[in-house]
Amino acid sequence: MRSPAALWARTLEHQEHRDARAPGRTWDLRLVPAAVSAWLTGLLGTHLTPAGTAAAAAGYLVTLVLAAVLLRAGPVRSGLLRVRPLRVRLLRSGARAPTAARPDRAPHGPPWSSIALSALAMAAVLLSAAADRQNSTHGALGEALDGGGTLVVTAHVVEGPRPWTAPAAGPAGEDRTGVALELALHELTHRGRTVPAGATVTVFADGPAWSALSPGRRITAVLVADGEPAPGPVTLRAAAPPTVLPAAPPTARDRVRERFVRSTAGLGPDAAGLLPGMTFGERSALGEELEQAMRDTGLTHLTAVSGANCALVTALAGHAALALGARRRTCLLTGLGALGAFVLLVGPDPSVLRAATMGGLAALGLLTGRTSVSLATLSGAVLVLVVLHPALAAEYGFVLSVLATAGIVVTTRPLTRWLGRWMPDALALTVAVPATAQLWCAPVLVLLQPAVPVYALAANVLAAPVVPAVTVCGLAGLLVLHLPAGDTVALLPLTVGGWGTQLIAGTARTLAAAPGALAPWPAGIPGAVLMAAVSAAAVGAVHLLDVRRRRPRPVAGALRGGSAPPALPEQHWRDRDRRRRRRRAAAAALLLLLLAGLALRAVTEARRPAPPWEAVLCDVGQGDAVLLRTAPGRAVLVDTGPDPRALQRCLEDSGVEHLDLLVLTHAHADHTGGLAAVARLGGAGELWYATADPGPPPELAEDLPGAEAHRPPPGQTRTVGGLRLTVLAPAPATPRRWGAASSAEENNASLVLRAELTGADGSTTSWLLAGDLEEEGARALLRSAGAQLDVDVLKVSHHGARNGGTAIIDAATPALAVVSVGRDNDYGHPHPQILGHLRDAGVPLVRTDEHGSVRLLREGARLRALPVDG
Repeated sequence: MRSPAALWARTLEHQEHRDARAPGRTWDLRLVPAAVSAWLTGLLGTHLTPAGTAAAAAGYLVTLVLAAVLLRAGPVRSGLLRVRPLRVRLLRSGARAPTAARPDRAPHGPPWSSIALSALAMAAVLLSAAADRQNSTHGALGEALDGGGTLVVTAHVVEGPRPWTAPAAGPAGEDRTGVALELALHELTHRGRTVPAGATVTVFADGPAWSALSPGRRITAVLVADGEPAPGPVTLRAAAPPTVLPAAPPTARDRVRERFVRSTAGLGPDAAGLLPGMTFGERSALGEELEQAMRDTGLTHLTAVSGANCALVTALAGHAALALGARRRTCLLTGLGALGAFVLLVGPDPSVLRAATMGGLAALGLLTGRTSVSLATLSGAVLVLVVLHPALAAEYGFVLSVLATAGIVVTTRPLTRWLGRWMPDALALTVAVPATAQLWCAPVLVLLQPAVPVYALAANVLAAPVVPAVTVCGLAGLLVLHLPAGDTVALLPLTVGGWGTQLIAGTARTLAAAPGALAPWPAGIPGAVLMAAVSAAAVGAVHLLDVRRRRPRPVAGALRGGSAPPALPEQHWRDRDRRRRRRRAAAAALLLLLLAGLALRAVTEARRPAPPWEAVLCDVGQGDAVLLRTAPGRAVLVDTGPDPRALQRCLEDSGVEHLDLLVLTHAHADHTGGLAAVARLGGAGELWYATADPGPPPELAEDLPGAEAHRPPPGQTRTVGGLRLTVLAPAPATPRRWGAASSAEENNASLVLRAELTGADGSTTSWLLAGDLEEEGARALLRSAGAQLDVDVLKVSHHGARNGGTAIIDAATPALAVVSVGRDNDYGHPHPQILGHLRDAGVPLVRTDEHGSVRLLREGARLRALPVDG
């Protein structure tokens, strides 16, 4: 009897020969138990203590050993259970069938090598997790986590804010909501001691200042440790809004990315939002409306760096070297070098490293003569990544990537063969790849969004022919941008890629607007379990159908006498082939017609002129942004809101190409956070600001470096086209003796404007824009402004908060009130007291949380408020 080590060596030596002899595709399961063990250990480590994780891993290992013994050690009998090892021997044509089992051959024992490798994998993950925990919690951070307390940290944002919800403490309470984001700590101060820090922590926070942070921002913040160390990543709570620090000088990577983004800005909003994302994962210019449409149609993965992007970069570089006459080793090194440069461009965060590992392995398989990634390759990648970074096991992106790749490896071929009976092989493969990925990932996707995108398969099938072309065009443009006259040369591939993004955007919008685009599904664990059962049944049905189709037909049967039936004429077979070709051609023509229709719609929407308006109340979430028209394609912007993407979408939908004046009423993030969209538009001709602090908002130096800003005094006027602006408040700020301004002081320092818009017919509409003025500032304004407060349209101060008071409403006597506020915000804006006062005064109200972005215009003696997309 051979030893387990000898059996393992023999298995490795002859695996390829067994694959070659087996009919169809075989699955290499040797590394799967170790990969699953490593992943399970890393996942448990995020929910249990180190001791609990070790105990659970030991229990899993014992279960694995018992299962192996039961299934592989020979006959097992106990009452109702009788298990024998299953052996199937495939006979070649002419081979002699065995008549009896060979008595001199002992049954195989349990797969001790796989079990030993699983144990080693779990031990490695436990040690790696312990080392990460030790590195994260030593020194001042460890003291804070053990004893609780407050920390002042300097950090940069690694991953942007993600929404979270915590259930209410009691049955009558409301659920708590906020955002969670990853911070890389550079320095921290605890109990009067300031030390450098190199840890990454998860911060739970609420408020618009935290929601407006984007990856890469440098901040200082006050964080709180509960003093109860929890398993998994280090978590802290925010005790106050963050302070955004000036950006560090741009690196070479930042300059490359920024140059590409600028080059795509003139290709239309769809190209500006999708082309950088499909090339290297940059989604800052992606509009919220298009992002939601892609989420509802299962196309969000196109704007994230995936294994497909990394495989494409590696394979293209390797084949380019091959075309130049390089040998295989040089081609491999060239491909790996290109992949490394691509990872540096995108950013070496864990999700990108995961995609690069899997995509690189796929591309290396192609360059070395293998046709696809095997389960062994995938399992090896999972094993290495989880051992090096155990926290990956709990990341949704990692799990979805592994499941999608496993589904493509295991289920795509059977589904392609089955679909090939009714459609061309290329179309069958195009349908099978997204279908299998969707089936395998569905249980995890319903945890993220308790709904099923009904048209996800159709959207992915329609986008599949375009995606590689867009990615290749984006990569080509990225390369040639840095050559002499690169801006001109890159215009061709970027324009072609932009056409492709219009097709994808049109597909997403059309299918997202179709009836029943999202089917509701139970939320939480029950919904995931139900979806797992449905997906498993569907995958099992696919494999069962494939097995039945490939099963040889029986050759035994009863002989019937008489003459054989006459042979069918050759024309019969020709007609059958002709009908089959016609059906396939009709399917391809239908697909092309659908793509052409989507392209026509996308081009039509891109060239559709903006509707008429005099002012636009932009829906930017929990923040303010108001456009006042000065001329066709030109406007004055009052505040930017917290989200650059939302502001950019409003500017595009309104047809604004230039800002004559930008006004920042005060230095809060929900009024200044969208400055990046203004920078992408080319800045503004003039800039006004107000703040309780002596200097301008720090976001100006970061997003609009070199811009000259002016703090206008009360009484200053500015006339631009048909718009006249008058500054009503605040009075010049007195120098502060100590400390930064409080939130209330900053709100009461808001720049208050009276705007008068004169239409083409000579009629004038007056506006009052009071920023976030609270009652104390409102009383001062009432004393100084007097009759100038009487207007047609009032932008209710402070998003309708109760502390804004009702005195301004009574003094303005408006014909219409508008409130810029975010849906389901944590502040309860607008307050019922303000709403009741407006209702009692008979003033109609427009709200962005209910109506979205709204365009306002005067038609004779009547004011009209219409949705921007209506």
